[in-house]
Amino acid sequence: MIEFEFDGLCWTAQARLPNWAGYQAWDDPYGLIRSDRPSDGSVTIIISPEDRDESPPTAGERAAVQWLLDHGADVAPAVLDGLWTACAGLRKSPGDANRQVDIPDLASPADLRSHVGLQFVHVHPAGDDGLPRLGYQFGCAWDEEHGLGVLMQGPRVVGVGAAATALFPWSAGKTG
Repeated sequence: MIEFEFDGLCWTAQARLPNWAGYQAWDDPYGLIRSDRPSDGSVTIIISPEDRDESPPTAGERAAVQWLLDHGADVAPAVLDGLWTACAGLRKSPGDANRQVDIPDLASPADLRSHVGLQFVHVHPAGDDGLPRLGYQFGCAWDEEHGLGVLMQGPRVVGVGAAATALFPWSAGKTG
């Protein structure tokens, strides 16, 4: 199991998730600075500070992290599909004056590799079904301020959008 440290706000740990190696690397603690080198899959895992005190991670939170480590290879394709969905929802036609975001033309979810990078995985309280609720927060080349987020309930995508989707489950409309 990985070791967590309290940073004054929340409990964090460093981990390497091999399925995210080769994507962009983001070298800033706030995820605002993109690196020229590809990621080695290193991410920061954050125990969500909402509605909890400063006590160390609970057995349930540690179990969610272990689930992440054990099922990362199975879940990564669903997270990638969630990212793809988010990108499609943000992209507007080139001639559209109300175009929201200038997303490059991408032919497939695999093309996201050179445009996004996993920065953080947020561990939230489990849902009513007992499956871990994990928020995957990505930096992206076209919106370094807002990034992208995918909220997962176990292996299932339950929300996609800006990075806030990964940080705050209620922002995705999923609270239980």
